[in-house]
Amino acid sequence: MMCSARMIRRFPARRPRKACRVAGQDRVKGCGVRKDIVAVLALVASVLIWGTTFVVSASTLASLSPAVLTVARFAVALVVLGPLAAGRRGLGYAVRSGRVAALGATGVAAYFGLQNIGLLTTSAGTAALLQAALPVAIAVLAATCLRERYTARVVVGLVLVTAGVVLVAGGDRAGLGPGAVLILLGVLGYAIYTVLLRGQPDCDPIVLATATCMWGLLWLLPWQVWEIAVGAARFSLDRAAALSVLYLGVAASALTLLLWTYGASRLPGSTSGAFTAMIPAVGYVCAVLSGESATSAKTAGSLLAVFGTVLVTCKRAGTMSRSHHDEDVNAAGLAATRPIARGTAKPGSEAKS
Repeated sequence: MMCSARMIRRFPARRPRKACRVAGQDRVKGCGVRKDIVAVLALVASVLIWGTTFVVSASTLASLSPAVLTVARFAVALVVLGPLAAGRRGLGYAVRSGRVAALGATGVAAYFGLQNIGLLTTSAGTAALLQAALPVAIAVLAATCLRERYTARVVVGLVLVTAGVVLVAGGDRAGLGPGAVLILLGVLGYAIYTVLLRGQPDCDPIVLATATCMWGLLWLLPWQVWEIAVGAARFSLDRAAALSVLYLGVAASALTLLLWTYGASRLPGSTSGAFTAMIPAVGYVCAVLSGESATSAKTAGSLLAVFGTVLVTCKRAGTMSRSHHDEDVNAAGLAATRPIARGTAKPGSEAKS
């Protein structure tokens, strides 16, 4: 048909319009704040809260066994998240999703379950500092699975983080014992969780966090049954333990699941991973303030990890800023240079009769 060629010339700008649409969606509706800034703030709040949980969990394990503490924590979180997600669309679909089941297995059951077991034989400060391995694990997985590319500066930063983790593990009195190994395996699980989240940018954060929490509890229940069957379950809930469980469930689980789900699903996997290096710093400070002795190896390792993360984070932040700027400029440029179809009036002119 003759009109087909004319139609191709008439509508050549679908791609530019899409670029404009994407560029226009990077701001939070009604407040003019970039979504990437909100996502970054969500990640920062998450890791600041998580940094306090190692000391709280370690002290609570004196009253509750690892499975009881982990299940109680996320049962409280589900009580908070459930009513928020009940009236929202997509909850049933999210619960039936195999990907969300994997999120619950890696980001809830594996990470927090293995961490609580590891805390039985590893100090809270060491457990916190071992989280410095998380940015490296996320970066490696993001490069492998998401094809994210890194500059030499980012690679140097990741190497420094790795060296810091080795120093921290070696500086523990028990060395790289079973507890530390379990915590590192949990860190690997959370890295997988963060990379999986990158594929869920359009999901409602409340729905996704609730479904993830539900699946996490389902994965944890067999462990709880086993602990009861072998007589290893402990449940001595005094006032201090009850307050700790509430804090871990409401603030450190429900709230952080929402914040991390929102932020990690909207930023590159390596960027989300870089922010997790705040966890070792906050956790180590909390452990020292609670009475744990500081060692030169742990301090040096934490400084290396933080410095390496600054290299990674600053590079990624600059990349994000430039990419958003380039996206806006490219969209505007493409729209301005869009071909004008034959028979249509040019901007600012009147069509002839």
